[in-house]
Amino acid sequence: MSTKTLLEVAKELADAHRAEDPETQEVFLANADNEVRLVEVSGAVGPTEGGKLLPFRFVQRPDLGVPYDSVVVLLSPDEWQEVRAGRLLLPPGWGKATDLQKIA
Repeated sequence: MSTKTLLEVAKELADAHRAEDPETQEVFLANADNEVRLVEVSGAVGPTEGGKLLPFRFVQRPDLGVPYDSVVVLLSPDEWQEVRAGRLLLPPGWGKATDLQKIA
């Protein structure tokens, strides 16, 4: 059993993702009990086709220090503004932009 909390793992993943993508402007955590749910805003990506968000899922990798499954939604800055305005929805169960916790 890991001694890392979900928040600690989320922050580690956010830092690693920002190191790989220096254009990442902000990273948010959506509330969940058993998986890391990250919303990342990056100037390196364009808008998605048809205005639908595509979550990327990853299985836990305890051998790499990630003891939780994780899901990442990568947004362009324009898409993030659409989410904040309520015109583009996060995946079911993730809440609204105002429910997210900024972690990076």
